Amino acid sequence: MRATKFRVRNFRNIDDSGWIPLEQVTAFVGRNESGKTAILKALHKFNPGSPEPYDPQRDFPRDRYTRDFVASSSISKDWPVCSVQFEIDEALAAKISDLLPVGIDAPTSVKVTRFYSGKLEITYLPTLPSAAVSPAAVIAALETFASDARRLEATEAQTEDAAKAQRAELVRWTDEWISKLQIDDLRSDTGTEMLSQLTQETDAKSSPWTADVVEGLRAAIDPVLEQSKGESWSDRIDALLESVLPVFIYFEDYGVLHSAIWLPRFVEDLQRDATVPQIRTANAMFRHVGLDPQQISELGQLHSSRMHRQGQTPSPEQIADDQRLMDERAILLNAASQDISQKFSEWWSQRRHSIRYHADADYFRVWIADDRRPNMEIELVSRSKGFQWFFSFYLVFLVESDDGHKDAILLLDEPGLHLHPTAQQELITFFEELAKTNQVFYTTHSPFLIDGEHLHRIRAVTEDETGHSSVSADSWPEDRETIFPLQAAAGYAIIKGLFAHRSNVLVEGMSDFFYLHSLSQQCAATGRTFLLEDIYLTPCGGTKYMGTMAALFLGHEVRPLVLLDSDDAGVSRQKALLKGLYSGHDRAVLMLDEVLGRSGDEVEIEDLLGPEVILNAIESVTGHRLSIDTNNTSDSLPTKVEAAATGADIELPVLWKGVIAQYLVSAWAEQAATLPEPILDRASLLFEEMNQRLQETSLAGQRVDM
Repeated sequence: MRATKFRVRNFRNIDDSGWIPLEQVTAFVGRNESGKTAILKALHKFNPGSPEPYDPQRDFPRDRYTRDFVASSSISKDWPVCSVQFEIDEALAAKISDLLPVGIDAPTSVKVTRFYSGKLEITYLPTLPSAAVSPAAVIAALETFASDARRLEATEAQTEDAAKAQRAELVRWTDEWISKLQIDDLRSDTGTEMLSQLTQETDAKSSPWTADVVEGLRAAIDPVLEQSKGESWSDRIDALLESVLPVFIYFEDYGVLHSAIWLPRFVEDLQRDATVPQIRTANAMFRHVGLDPQQISELGQLHSSRMHRQGQTPSPEQIADDQRLMDERAILLNAASQDISQKFSEWWSQRRHSIRYHADADYFRVWIADDRRPNMEIELVSRSKGFQWFFSFYLVFLVESDDGHKDAILLLDEPGLHLHPTAQQELITFFEELAKTNQVFYTTHSPFLIDGEHLHRIRAVTEDETGHSSVSADSWPEDRETIFPLQAAAGYAIIKGLFAHRSNVLVEGMSDFFYLHSLSQQCAATGRTFLLEDIYLTPCGGTKYMGTMAALFLGHEVRPLVLLDSDDAGVSRQKALLKGLYSGHDRAVLMLDEVLGRSGDEVEIEDLLGPEVILNAIESVTGHRLSIDTNNTSDSLPTKVEAAATGADIELPVLWKGVIAQYLVSAWAEQAATLPEPILDRASLLFEEMNQRLQETSLAGQRVDM
């Protein structure tokens, strides 16, 4: 069964969460103390893999405990805690159909509510008809009995007055029972007892005079009595549903396993409280081994060692017994080690590990080796935090889902806290693999554990001014701390999408981006060389950020082409790139002066368009006509424009190059204007050079050599 939505009530700081929709993978995001853990714990105790019932003293809202729970206990009022709605799949629907009366369709979903008492309330959708044992047949038989009794004729041995009195008594008796049987369902201890009493009294009414009418009444009562004693089809369906409810397996960082366990203390802790996270994880490990820790410890209590400490010499028989105990423990632990190593390798793909369980007297240890150093075993505690977390989680999952045989829903509280951001991203991929067979619900406040490409899976958890939690399913909260990881994840997803493309060009700013896109369209429309469709332009916000952006792409094994203006900033960035990140890849850095045949001059993207286009646009935007020095060929067009504006005491718009670019590109699009041929020819030369460099350096669709 797949969980589709849930509702939490009367649990810790949650009065009523309302119905929260669930996905195959659902992330609950919120700042610390917002109530994320409370949500997972409420779900966990709904049907835990290991026993952990709701505890009113710990779980009922403290501010209402005395007023509501304690006060209501005197009238035995039960309180609902967690409701989960599940889809019923075809296989389960077929089993339900086998239990239903003919003509009734199996339900498509079911809502199950767990109460503090542990009781389950099951509601089917669409609603199934009642399977109650109705008293109607018995009441009808009693009415027939009364009618027949009124018409009984007096026998020869009876006077008419005596017969009349007996008829009246029989009718009174039936009226009493008709009144008693005004209940909805006879399938209960009370109903069975009532029908049994009616049977006895009916038999007592039997005589030669009433034999026929009594037999008719008994014929109606007997089958209803049998029904009241038996299990209804609805009870059988409820029992089936309860048996296949998914188990909820909860795991948190505090449950990470220790690599050395002192068995005597562990046995005491296990008896005291088996739900303590580390005790629960260690217990899962021992359950997987197939022995309880007391037995493991006792197998290490050797006669020979004890006698040696007492200054005695053990007999050959005692030595032989000790050897058998040691062999038995070694064989059992070796078998368990091989089993867990094989199963674990199917889940943890980064390296192949060999896991060895080892018992030494009262100590139980876990040793790990990997395929890089197969002969070097180290204790679990010395492995990475991420490995320790994953191994501990896997043990709990393995045991509480009965080796994966039980349908399980995984609840992970702040997973991967110790993992590097890239490893946290890999954890998202792991959740996707888990979700093929198990639904996964987890909490986090890390943007790297939020799948920015599937933000519909996010449920934001917030805490109001009164300290009560709420969950947002269809809108983002206003709380800045809650929404920050969502914003960061969405931004990271956008950036990561760039890395998926192998033909990338980094340009300095948005003006470059606007001009190149628009010019490429016009070149394509006029039959000139244009930018290939698989080439993606990424504006970097200035030359000072181009090295950082290039490094991000290289980190994802993509080497973009870098297009730079030939001004001082561009030349400086070119030298830095060729000395560092692009050393040996000179052709991957393209300077504009090379393309426009102005080697050594200061050239910017606006020089591609020429003075007339730029000056006309400036006049349209500012209302001022500038006159530039046309004899100066070494400076770039933007440098000349800024010098002319300063000389004429004209203030250009802030970030004027971007403003002019937006104006021009919008005007070209609205007017469907075709630029002069010299401009398109220059643009075509630039696009030809960009396409060629991407191709000749095998960048398009290739992975870079790092």
